[in-house]
Amino acid sequence: MVLLVAAAAAAGEIRGTVTVSAPDGGVQAATPQSVVVYLTGFRQPPLPDSPVVSQKDKTFIPDLQVIVAGQSVQFTNDDPVVHNVFSTSTARPFDLGQPGPQETRTVGFPTPGLVDVFCNIHEQMNANVLVLPNRAFARVNPDGTFVIHDVPPGKHPLHAWGRQIEPFQTEVVVAEGQPAELNLILRPRLFNPSHLDKFGRSYKKRPGYTP
Repeated sequence: MVLLVAAAAAAGEIRGTVTVSAPDGGVQAATPQSVVVYLTGFRQPPLPDSPVVSQKDKTFIPDLQVIVAGQSVQFTNDDPVVHNVFSTSTARPFDLGQPGPQETRTVGFPTPGLVDVFCNIHEQMNANVLVLPNRAFARVNPDGTFVIHDVPPGKHPLHAWGRQIEPFQTEVVVAEGQPAELNLILRPRLFNPSHLDKFGRSYKKRPGYTP
């Protein structure tokens, strides 16, 4: 059951470290990039800003944007060529047509979920928008540490997600006005960037295909 958090007197905090186990059972030297630790089980209002995902050098920057349900994302074409930004994800399907250089188009994300984003013209372009139900999330720092501030007291499902790790879930108990300390051990996975175009076809089989 998802509860609406009305007030947050004496909110707590979650501090932790992330370690990624290596395929041979050892420990990887570095945490994969773009790992997010977040809580579910309650809702909070969206953040006030509308973050930007740039299309630059035929790459989405950043390739992972984390927002709260109700926020919008601006997709800006900073290349001298035309792009097409689309998603067929259940959480938020959309198609922004073909914005030209320096054009910006905005998409709202009302529902929590993971949204895969691609360009229908350039196969190598891929990104994710992770839409969360609340503001209780943090990106993992390069040294493997993270802090989630202003957490409502209680027991919450805690998740970790990244392209290069297996999805992780546990439970955490947060006491009023106190920090909870965690050490998360995650498993690596191989990220496969292959995908179909917005019509469900292979890019390479289309007439006039160019990478």
